Amino acid sequence: MRVNLDEDEHIIASLPKIWGIALGLAGFFHKSKEGVLALTNKNVIFAPHYLYITPKEQQTYFGEDKARVVKLRNYAESDLDEDISKSSKSWVIPLNSIVDATSVTSRKVNFLRISFKDEKNKVKKYDFAITRSVINYPQRQPLMYYSLDWSEWVSLIKSYL
Repeated sequence: MRVNLDEDEHIIASLPKIWGIALGLAGFFHKSKEGVLALTNKNVIFAPHYLYITPKEQQTYFGEDKARVVKLRNYAESDLDEDISKSSKSWVIPLNSIVDATSVTSRKVNFLRISFKDEKNKVKKYDFAITRSVINYPQRQPLMYYSLDWSEWVSLIKSYL
């Protein structure tokens, strides 16, 4: 039985090893997190969960410097629901609250930026990217990001708006 996802909700696309970054004042108080980015037919979901992928799998998801629209192998809706339940820091963004989804270039790196309205009708923004290198001490944080082409994800999200 699903707790966080509706029974008729299903995963359209998902990517591993994505870093979520809160922008604005919220980003000042929260560290960026590594996890799974998933697009369902009702929500964009970021669930902090580390998944190891091989270099061959990495080509499947991020080959030719493009964020591909694919589903994670052996990762179903029940796994996503469990990951959301495990972490209170998961982000569930309803598609009907999304104001804009774009690819933004900052410091020579392309980020997927999702702008949406929260319960208080304030616009929040989250950036998503994959890292080239990570520092593990004192806390796991990204140092450098890959510059990915997010156009497939942007057009897919906009098609559901």
